Amino acid sequence: MLEHIDGFYQKFSRHLLLLMLISLPVLAYEAAQIPMNNDVETWLPAQSELKLRYDRFRQDFGSEEMLVLGFKKEANNPQLVTALAERLETLEGVRQAWDSKRFRAVMRELQVPEEAIQDRLIGMTESIDGNYRAILVLLSEQGTADRGRVVQEIRNQLEYCQVDSNQYAFAGGPVIVSELNRLGGPENNRKFFLLTLFLGFLMLLAMLRDWRTSAAMILLTVWAIQATTAGVKLLSGEMNFILGALPVMVMVFTLAIAIHFLHYFDTFRNRSYAVALGLSAAWKPCLFATLTTTIGLASLCMSDIMPVRQFGYAASLGCVISMVTALVMMPAVVTALGFSGFGETSLLKAQRSIFAQVIRFRYAAVVIPLTLVAVTGIAVPQLRSRLEPLDFLPSSNKVLTDFQEIQENLTTLDSIEIIVDFDGNQGAFLDRMDEVRAVERLVSAHPWVRRTSSPASFFPTIDQMPESTREIGSLLKTANSRADESDYLACGQRFWRISARIEPEAREHQTKLVSEIQESLKDYQVEITGISPLVKQAQDQIFDGFWSSFGTAFLIITVVMMIALRSITIGLFAMIPNLTPLLIVFGLLAWFEVPIDIGMMMSGSIALGIAVDGTFHFLMRYESELREEGDSAIASAQALDHTGPAIAEAAIIAAVGMMALSLSQFAPTARFGMLMTGLLMAALIGDLVLLPAMLALRSRKHSSSEEEDRTVRFPLRGPHYIPSVRDYSSSARN
Repeated sequence: MLEHIDGFYQKFSRHLLLLMLISLPVLAYEAAQIPMNNDVETWLPAQSELKLRYDRFRQDFGSEEMLVLGFKKEANNPQLVTALAERLETLEGVRQAWDSKRFRAVMRELQVPEEAIQDRLIGMTESIDGNYRAILVLLSEQGTADRGRVVQEIRNQLEYCQVDSNQYAFAGGPVIVSELNRLGGPENNRKFFLLTLFLGFLMLLAMLRDWRTSAAMILLTVWAIQATTAGVKLLSGEMNFILGALPVMVMVFTLAIAIHFLHYFDTFRNRSYAVALGLSAAWKPCLFATLTTTIGLASLCMSDIMPVRQFGYAASLGCVISMVTALVMMPAVVTALGFSGFGETSLLKAQRSIFAQVIRFRYAAVVIPLTLVAVTGIAVPQLRSRLEPLDFLPSSNKVLTDFQEIQENLTTLDSIEIIVDFDGNQGAFLDRMDEVRAVERLVSAHPWVRRTSSPASFFPTIDQMPESTREIGSLLKTANSRADESDYLACGQRFWRISARIEPEAREHQTKLVSEIQESLKDYQVEITGISPLVKQAQDQIFDGFWSSFGTAFLIITVVMMIALRSITIGLFAMIPNLTPLLIVFGLLAWFEVPIDIGMMMSGSIALGIAVDGTFHFLMRYESELREEGDSAIASAQALDHTGPAIAEAAIIAAVGMMALSLSQFAPTARFGMLMTGLLMAALIGDLVLLPAMLALRSRKHSSSEEEDRTVRFPLRGPHYIPSVRDYSSSARN
């Protein structure tokens, strides 16, 4: 078997590498075609009652999407604003564009007094001081489906009308989504990813001292990334900022497996069939590590949130592609290009010295990490999540500053919708209007509600109604003629809509806000919906679902670990260090009250995969040594010496590359880079300190004859050869 494997690579290595080079441009082209989709709707739970209620609202009242254009300085000209509103309404995807003039015309037609009209426009299209005017742009269903295009066309119209960007503020959900797509898109992040690859190459070059092998490993990584992204395009057809973490994950896993193979190959480098022997030693731990990691990531597919499901199957696909790429192509690389080995470097000597101290001071190496885990991990239940798209933008970003400017001068853009249902109520139009006004007063009384608007906003109040019956009849006739055009009436005036703009501080308390308003309206037949409550529910569901799926994955991985290692005890031991990076890093976030976003949550799954990968390589070597040596301390020391360098090198190379992502202007990418760096370093504590020290404490004593026999049988281990086995064994027991 070894002869056939070695013969295959001797004959076809160059063909495999050539095939990879030929296919890379094709995969890169396919991967580049994948569109970005960061629409808020994709994050909403598909089957919840709130989502079904919101879908009914969309069906009855149409799209809720609204853009706000606020004009200041020289652009604050009523004629210019009106002319621009008329131009915007001609754009494809724009349903209506309202400015002060249009609002005035409608309210005048409905006989609202002038002073009342002015009061109602404050906070809607005009500021209190009159220095700020706005256009409210309502999107059609077609515009909602293509927000990015509509936003760009509006910007083009502003440029055509020679309105400078510093003369207006542009805000709304579609604007935020378009900016997220731009900042989180592949073009904007390409430079950071290239920097990550370059730093990875430099680290590989420093460790391998072989530029050809280092370059080939980076090329394999790029191929695996492009193959995974192309696969995602075929399966789902779109990318989001969570899947933006996918290339980094594939890079980490591919480099880890490639480095492990090199170390296994180096062990047999001077023997016949070295490539086949290295592959036969590497495939089993790599396969089990990939299997358990894939199980963990696939558990995310149970989520009701579409992007989380997408990440689950895309990351699982990436794991498999990483393993296959590294295990199939790395033997071809060393066969075709050669690899002179790691040699007896100062780095390996330093690592060996550290590993020896871990075993020698194993009690401290167990107590100190476990204490750290306990102190930090106790705070993990206090973690809180935050899914706020504005948090993803840099503080100096114009979209963010525009949002804040409009919020300060006009109104907030977050809202909840209260639908008054008059089903079975045969009351007259004015009676329904009075009931809607009563509901509106109760809603407005809540301290987190800044202002409300409803059909009543366009009509005179009771004390402003005309005295003549004929004039009242004329007013009602006009109102009925406009009912079909209204965004506030639906289903033959059965449903009346009240839109409540809420204060910024209410964002984190959406559930409480809805509950309190619902309680205040218990005497009315109403339904509360809107995108804001749904986003809050999605945030909670993502957070709860992540930990639920993570717990399920952890249990499954524990069982797989026990089966693979054929030991319940060692399988349980193995899962303690796998939790170490998560408890330390997320515990620190909880202590410092740092909220975690969805990208940071997904990093936990990757961290578990990294920890499991190192654990499998260590434990499979440990089991082999334990059967041979019979002493757990010696077995742990030898397993650490053999697998520790590869585990450390893979983590350090990936961590240095991750640091480049922290330079990104896109907050999720920067946070992900910093968090992954911390998780990778914390994983080393679990895999190279805590686990070896714990297993070393299981040491069993043997007779002197057995000791002599083990010393004679102890094999050499390539670059990890220990000059004095007896001395090392003695130090391991002390």
